[in-house]
Amino acid sequence: MGSGVRSPRGGRAEGRGVFEGEAMGQSTRQMTIGACLAMAMALVPTMTWAQATRGSLVGTVTDTSGGEVPGATVTITEVSTNIVATGVSNENGAYTFPNLKDGRYRVAAELAGFKKVVRENVQVDVNTTIRVDFRLEPGDLAETLTVTAESPALQTDRSDTGRIIQGEQIAAMPLGFGRNFQGMLATVPGASRPFRPHSEFFNSQDSLSSNVNGQSRLANNVMIEGIDNNQKTGLLSVIIPSAEALETVAVTTSNYDAEFGRAGGAVTNATIKSGTNQFRGSGFWFGNNEKTQATNAFVDRTLAKERQKPETLYNQFGFTFGGPIMKNKLFFFGDYVRTNDDFGRVNRYVLPTADQRAGNFSGSSVPIYDPLTGDPATGANREQFPGNVIPANRISPIAQKILAGVPLPNIQGAGSGQINYQDTTIRERRTDGFDAKINYQASTKDQMSARYSFMRPTATEPGNFSNDIGGPYQGGFIGTGVNTSWSVAGNWVRTWTNSLVMDVRTGVMSYHNEALIATIGKNTASEIGIPGANLDTYTSGMTQININQGINNNNPIAGFSASLPWNRGETTVDLSTTVTKLAGNHTIKVGGTYRHNRDYLLQTQDQGGPRGVFNFSASQTGSPANAASQTNINNPIAAFLLDRPSGAGRDLAVIQEPGTVHSAVFAFVHDKWQVSPKLTVDLGLRHEYYTPLVGIETQGGLSNYDPSTNTLRVSGYGDVGDAIGVKSNWKNFNPRLGLSYRFDDKSVARAGYGMSTIPFGDNTYAFNYPVKQNNQFNAANAFVPPTGVSMAAGFPAPVVADIPSNGIIDVGADARLRNASYAYFPSNLKEGQIHSWNVAFQREIGYNFTAEVAYVGNHGQDIIQRLNLNAGYVLGADNLGRPQFASTGRTADTIAFLPYHTDYHSMQVKVDRRFRNNFLVTNSYTLGKGESYDAGDSNGTINTPADIERSWGRTSNDRTHVFVSSFVYGLPWRTDGIVGWLVNGWQVSGLFTAQSGTALDIQMSGALLRAPGNTQRPDMNGESSIQGGIGVGKTWFDTSVFSDPAANTFGNLTRNGAGIDGPGYVNLDGSLVKRFGMGAKYGEFRVDAFNVTNSLHANNPNTTYGNAVFGQINGSYGERLVRFGLKMVF
Repeated sequence: MGSGVRSPRGGRAEGRGVFEGEAMGQSTRQMTIGACLAMAMALVPTMTWAQATRGSLVGTVTDTSGGEVPGATVTITEVSTNIVATGVSNENGAYTFPNLKDGRYRVAAELAGFKKVVRENVQVDVNTTIRVDFRLEPGDLAETLTVTAESPALQTDRSDTGRIIQGEQIAAMPLGFGRNFQGMLATVPGASRPFRPHSEFFNSQDSLSSNVNGQSRLANNVMIEGIDNNQKTGLLSVIIPSAEALETVAVTTSNYDAEFGRAGGAVTNATIKSGTNQFRGSGFWFGNNEKTQATNAFVDRTLAKERQKPETLYNQFGFTFGGPIMKNKLFFFGDYVRTNDDFGRVNRYVLPTADQRAGNFSGSSVPIYDPLTGDPATGANREQFPGNVIPANRISPIAQKILAGVPLPNIQGAGSGQINYQDTTIRERRTDGFDAKINYQASTKDQMSARYSFMRPTATEPGNFSNDIGGPYQGGFIGTGVNTSWSVAGNWVRTWTNSLVMDVRTGVMSYHNEALIATIGKNTASEIGIPGANLDTYTSGMTQININQGINNNNPIAGFSASLPWNRGETTVDLSTTVTKLAGNHTIKVGGTYRHNRDYLLQTQDQGGPRGVFNFSASQTGSPANAASQTNINNPIAAFLLDRPSGAGRDLAVIQEPGTVHSAVFAFVHDKWQVSPKLTVDLGLRHEYYTPLVGIETQGGLSNYDPSTNTLRVSGYGDVGDAIGVKSNWKNFNPRLGLSYRFDDKSVARAGYGMSTIPFGDNTYAFNYPVKQNNQFNAANAFVPPTGVSMAAGFPAPVVADIPSNGIIDVGADARLRNASYAYFPSNLKEGQIHSWNVAFQREIGYNFTAEVAYVGNHGQDIIQRLNLNAGYVLGADNLGRPQFASTGRTADTIAFLPYHTDYHSMQVKVDRRFRNNFLVTNSYTLGKGESYDAGDSNGTINTPADIERSWGRTSNDRTHVFVSSFVYGLPWRTDGIVGWLVNGWQVSGLFTAQSGTALDIQMSGALLRAPGNTQRPDMNGESSIQGGIGVGKTWFDTSVFSDPAANTFGNLTRNGAGIDGPGYVNLDGSLVKRFGMGAKYGEFRVDAFNVTNSLHANNPNTTYGNAVFGQINGSYGERLVRFGLKMVF
């Protein structure tokens, strides 16, 4: 595995010309073939997978003495479609209806010699088990006792945790991000406030993520009616259904049924509405502009108004419509939504001043040292430039050309390192989406359904500077992206007998996402004078220039994101079956899944992207004898002017078609055992098998680096297998156990334990040379540039791939290959496991409220994380401390994917009131702590490889306290006449969030650590108190307790170990709705206000010790926004 590895804790735009239309053509072919295959397989009972896409109804029939009544006929009727099913109570008086479509039911029990009893308004939701018990009174069967009541409020027959969110509640809530239902995940105990990850182009659909029960967001699983809706790695949800089209959203967060796979965080299943026996529909519009939005608290108000508050225009409109094609038999539902979203952004940067551009640093007390003086091995005895001014003939003409495209500061009086430039931009996005769904009651024994969903957003980001030069705007994501996604599904439920039901489900999910830089095809880097950067259209544009020391959050001063351009496409086929057998007091489910995934990704971003990158740090013009020169903003700017990079790299075009193919087979058995009317036991076992990833091109499609031999092993050649030596893992057995005990009709206790498998979640995988080529240029130490590397020298020519017949490439035989970073995948790489458990007590407390207290915890085992095997494992040794340097001369990274663990413990509380008398409220509180070796996302990087335990700490998404309350209240005023027209029909709803801040990770420059690949942190001398300062010159925490560690040693701080949290978050989103009309036909006018109180939501402070603004908060987000809406319902 390579020397120096420590053991973990405990042992433990279209642009088709660029890509020649390859993925687009494949996507079209996949769509046709996949859709036909899915619909054909929907009719075949293959051994496949069910994902709890339906609900269940259970109960016990007794007489007035409490004795069990066998042989009673129980009839259920789905009210909206008039579809009927019947069953008979068994010898213990128990009955079960599995695999029910979500909806409102009428339930009746009857037996000769007893009065018939009918229960109305029984709501059955996806992934729920509803209990309806009957007590029959002696009498004539013709006598009917009808009980109109709400569904039981207690969760009596399941031991999982989570929440069911009704479509009515979703539609009533103020929702941001295109009215995304995922915002309601905040109401689920254990879930963090949902956030929008990734760039505007990759996530143009505005998918939201949440960290649930301390786990990475990649451990979540999102489905639409049981069909996979995840981008393969779990990074994003592919399609976001309209909030107006949703029937329910079922969220499970712990002790999942054996039916659930990929269940480490939240398993979310969204159900689209279905047609009924009545024609029903709606039309809606939501909109706002910049005049309904507050001004950001940090903007410089001395500038022109157009630089304070940009133009914004949001319009979303659409419709829903459904009804019968044949009453009581065939139904349809459809919806369409269009969103035009022109979003104005205020952008604030730190840009070089006129003096800095001229090399004049005379106004700074921190010396600028001449890097051509002193000892190049240690940086000692360097001489300061006379007057702290760089001679004009030493300034790079390339740097001058780049800076000519970067505007001068426009904020007066800004200090060194403080924000000094402000301007606005408008991001444009157009999104179309729709769903179409058919439900068919083919016979009394056969139910079928089919669904098609589509979404296509197109986004354009303009940037602040000249498009030629790129810049820091949105991390260099400047250009256009198009994302086309669709999902098709079919379902067949067959009732063979009253005790045997089969559910067959199949579906295909596909998306194609392409993003291009704004200047695609223009050779800007070559025109500026950087040789070898622009080789073709794919590598066109400006090279990325990074001036380090935390300037602009380490976004480039020039150039584009290394991720651009990209062309990605993915298709996933699901085939699944569940068979349910009723046997006495046992409800036994057996089923499984076959899943096939093809993931195409043309993207080169590991070492700076296709145009390359140059990084400039303070150490190039600093001195080890002057700590301030290692952290001052002027020193990296001086290094840039002198064309003295501290590192550089570039990723070259792909030779083979990049992408992977894999399949998975899941199987499960689940027994719900009704031991007694009070006690329910769930016993389950799930097995998951994932085939190792292989390349789309099996020969040459993957390449694995072997650090023990310094060779690359290319798939499909010689003895190198298609899976590059990674073995199959057949040991993913996941037991599930749950207990539910009813003390009485008002109290229930539950407990559960389960294991879940977390599949490997990296979408780059083994794309080493020659699949992808990169050059990583690292210096011998922090005080000299990499040998022969500069903007003026440019980049070397690509290494032409010459793959030997045995598939083994000797990296040491070609000096050019030594400068490439490589990924290493051990042959025993396996999926991670999460052990989760919960103990809960729930009680009805009156006035339609229920309260629940639960302990929820989990332990992640074999969670894959990245570790640099060729980092500096000897502090103070620079490149000599890299394990592979002595034997191979390599100074580039070797990233291994290795198993580590995580921990989470929490108390979770719910106090809810179900919707009754026009009032609904949900409350959730979580007191929790999550710990891991990285920031919290799967496959994160351990940033102290020389001492792994220094990376153990709170996850970066961990919030100790989270409280969320949602409510819907229809005001009770009722009167007649004109006054009634004014005061009747008002409704208020809202979502209130209060949560503590996240842990702050204090870091600093690693120049004096002299251990490349390791993150340095300062010494902390005593506790740091929260001072609460917000704004320029004010500190959030006491910065005086931090100091420089001794040279060549780690500071005494560990990751997130300072015990300091950033600002908390308190927010109220609210809606005020006026309804005109009554019953099923009405109109609505509504006002949605996000951040009603316009509370300041401050960013985390700067956490780079030595930075000019260390400890200061200089930004905020989420100022008040008011949005108007109209809706017509019929």
